[in-house]
Amino acid sequence: MQTLNPRTMSERENYLFLTGSIIPRPIAFVTSISQDGTLNGAPFSYFNIVSAEPPLISLSVQHDQGKSKDTARNILEKKEFVIHIVDEANVEKINMTAARLQPHESELT
Repeated sequence: MQTLNPRTMSERENYLFLTGSIIPRPIAFVTSISQDGTLNGAPFSYFNIVSAEPPLISLSVQHDQGKSKDTARNILEKKEFVIHIVDEANVEKINMTAARLQPHESELT
């Protein structure tokens, strides 16, 4: 049996191991709206069901150079967001929304 020690692996190696181990892994396309009304969209593979009662999900939004990403900031400010489950026909289009844009630019455009 092969043994892996995450303490001796790089962050990238741990990421690849985890994402390659949990398959198929659905992609959540999360839309949110900023304070100025900009519609934000971003794909996330780190999400899951946490509880049915109360109904809870987890969504892991990483930081970008120590700052909150637009999705996290919008959710915290507006207290709402929508999760869309990505089907195979739309994977390429949704993947394009992972581009780094300014907060006032919408990925959906």
